[in-house]
Amino acid sequence: MKNRGIGFYLTLVACALALIDIFVYTSVMYKMTSVFVLLVAVIAVECAAFFLNNKILNEILPIVQGVLLGLAAAHSFYVMVNQIGYVIAALDTVDTITSFIAFVVIALAGTILCWVSGFLKQTNEA
Repeated sequence: MKNRGIGFYLTLVACALALIDIFVYTSVMYKMTSVFVLLVAVIAVECAAFFLNNKILNEILPIVQGVLLGLAAAHSFYVMVNQIGYVIAALDTVDTITSFIAFVVIALAGTILCWVSGFLKQTNEA
């Protein structure tokens, strides 16, 4: 842990956001199993980055995590698009999509963290 760079710690924060996102997504009105799978894959990639000490692999894995989190956010819209339309048309209240909005915001924050960490050092080794 002492030879890890700032990029590694940012991916740890993004992994924690993915874990929080799993719990937030359970309260979304309409759910897809594939979104849960993508979020679990983000955590698995972080575990791989933690235990593998391959410098080249550790430089690629944050981008993979960012793509997986972004896919989870984008894929979740598939079943929620009708509900968003109901809210826009004032046929339903915003309360029905607040947890979905929180899920997407957290997922996009994690995605941005992963992409930023991809440009930073993952290890302090030369």
